[in-house]
Amino acid sequence: MKQEKSKSILLAAKKIFARYGVTKTSVDEIARLARVAKGTIYNYFGSKDQIYLEVLQQEADEVIAKISSAIYQVDSPIDKLKAFVDTKFYSMRQAVNMLNLDRNRIEQLLPRAETIRNKYFKKETNIIHSILNEGVEKNIFFIDDTLLAAKAIGYALRGFEIHWLVEESEEHIEHYIEKILHMLFWGIVKKTVKL
Repeated sequence: MKQEKSKSILLAAKKIFARYGVTKTSVDEIARLARVAKGTIYNYFGSKDQIYLEVLQQEADEVIAKISSAIYQVDSPIDKLKAFVDTKFYSMRQAVNMLNLDRNRIEQLLPRAETIRNKYFKKETNIIHSILNEGVEKNIFFIDDTLLAAKAIGYALRGFEIHWLVEESEEHIEHYIEKILHMLFWGIVKKTVKL
């Protein structure tokens, strides 16, 4: 019963935070949508900020779980990298509060929110790093520093998140993902050019 109430509160909070943001959302609104007393929310979570942090952590965990599942279903490092990028962008569309974190600079109000975002990014980077290492081991990728490459890919994708996910259609996102993966796999320098 207690776990059910907690899930109900988090689901209600996720919806309201996504729509109005953390600063414009009240505990009363969360309680009303979750169909619990305001006091129940404070008993379970302590504060509105704590609920928000729980929602962020939940979204981050869900995106990482979806990414991990997607790359587990394919074999080649190239397909794994494609699955990573595709799943990341489609999963982030549902992780509205994670997107709003970057867009609204919530970390200034709640430093722990930035900690959640940083841990999420580190998990993403570790996944990319393992894919790149596998590609190097299988002689598919030629990369001197796989950790640096993983971070560079992670930061590049993070830079596109808000613009692509908020302002672009799914059709355009698919096109952009295809182009970015093409550049990643084949480079931008013509094969006849000597470096």
